[in-house]
Amino acid sequence: MKCTGLVAGTRSTLAAFACAGALFSSPAARAYEPATTHAGLTERALEASRLHNVIARLGRPLGLLEPLRLGLDLVDQDERRALQARLDSLDPAGGYRPGPDGEAGAGHWVVAGAVLAMTPPEQGANHFLDPASGRGLRDDPGLSGVAHTLRLLFDGGTSVRELAAGTAFSLDGKSALDWIESPGNDLGVPVFFDNWERAVTLPEPRERESALVRALLALGGVMAVLEDVGEPAFVRNDFRVAFLQRNEGSAYEQFVAERYGRTGLPPAATLVPRPNIVSFFASDDGQGLANRTQRRFFSEGTIPTDISLERDTTLADVVRRARESLVLSSPTLSGLVLRPAEHRHYLVLEGRRVLAYENSGTQVHFLLDDVVYADMARALLPEIAGYAAGLLNHLLRASLELTLAGNKGTTKVTVRLGSDVKEGGVVRVFVEYGSGRRRELPGTAATLAPGGEMVVDLPAGVKKLATVLRGSDAGGPFVAAGEVTVP
Repeated sequence: MKCTGLVAGTRSTLAAFACAGALFSSPAARAYEPATTHAGLTERALEASRLHNVIARLGRPLGLLEPLRLGLDLVDQDERRALQARLDSLDPAGGYRPGPDGEAGAGHWVVAGAVLAMTPPEQGANHFLDPASGRGLRDDPGLSGVAHTLRLLFDGGTSVRELAAGTAFSLDGKSALDWIESPGNDLGVPVFFDNWERAVTLPEPRERESALVRALLALGGVMAVLEDVGEPAFVRNDFRVAFLQRNEGSAYEQFVAERYGRTGLPPAATLVPRPNIVSFFASDDGQGLANRTQRRFFSEGTIPTDISLERDTTLADVVRRARESLVLSSPTLSGLVLRPAEHRHYLVLEGRRVLAYENSGTQVHFLLDDVVYADMARALLPEIAGYAAGLLNHLLRASLELTLAGNKGTTKVTVRLGSDVKEGGVVRVFVEYGSGRRRELPGTAATLAPGGEMVVDLPAGVKKLATVLRGSDAGGPFVAAGEVTVP
């Protein structure tokens, strides 16, 4: 990717952000890790979303490129120590790790949040979701507790002390939907909205800037959970086989990391709108990302078992026994062929090869190979980015539009609540004078309905006005915010 001079405008700013990622990331990876696929998918979603313009409306004209500093000194000691350790774990070559002064671009903070969503790695246990039951990762008798314990030790990722203390990765977790709302998740939806509001209402500029960083980190964390339900193992309860049977982890995730790296991921497909947060993940209409991933693709641990062939075994027998061995009823197994023998065949559905199989003469062996992974990745990766961009826009759907007007030495600001939300709420108004310290303007709070307006008379000497409205509608919670500088 060649980064040359950029013309002014949103598109060029997004291009500059993409160039920054390209310059600081390697073109390929040796094994799957959040710093490659998650970082790249999040960047693709950012490019397709409205986040750049939303940040600009908060008095940050560079949008995704706006340099922002996280004030670790503003949080308590225990939280500061934990957060600093997680930030230090980020790869400096990725371009999204903050500098020694705690500063990084706004877009890079979102990407950092997506990577930190898997730090420490055991948090990945909370990214699973069965769209039919709503449950997350759950244990079953396929692997004994002792065997799992020994596997963790031999893989070198867990110490005896961690096992004794019960802090090592277990085979059970919260569902992805429960996790993004959990009070124990510092990168969840409530943390995003709390800090998005605080980025407007806190008195001191450093406090507001730090709150905005925390909001962006949480935004990336929520996106990473959604991105994972676009991985078949995460929606088919397949941790034991997909992640435990191989020392390298998931073969599919490793294939994606090696094939695409971070910068080679395809752009987002059509941005996907959904009616509420939950429906981006799973919904009764079957169009949540988890629904679509589960019904169209196999994972390593949910393919049919091998079928022994006797002299009188028919193709119908093979299909019936293969179907009976499936954990889930879809994808379907129609259209199998057994000839020629000693030849690899593929089950093709909707133009994609979703399962490989071979007839050795004595058994039919089912498997997933790089051909299947390639078709899977070509379908899933752009779709995941499209869903992530759609979720981003949904979380940011509320807007407060501010318009300045005045005559004869008086200044008025018209505040309008956008109609992308279906319920209104109370608008709070804040002003700054020369110091940058912000305070709420007494007597100005007012209730606005979608599309409604209010007019604020500004006191003399005000340099900036900011507004915020926190509410909820059928789409879930929202925070609308806006700022305007007074000339």
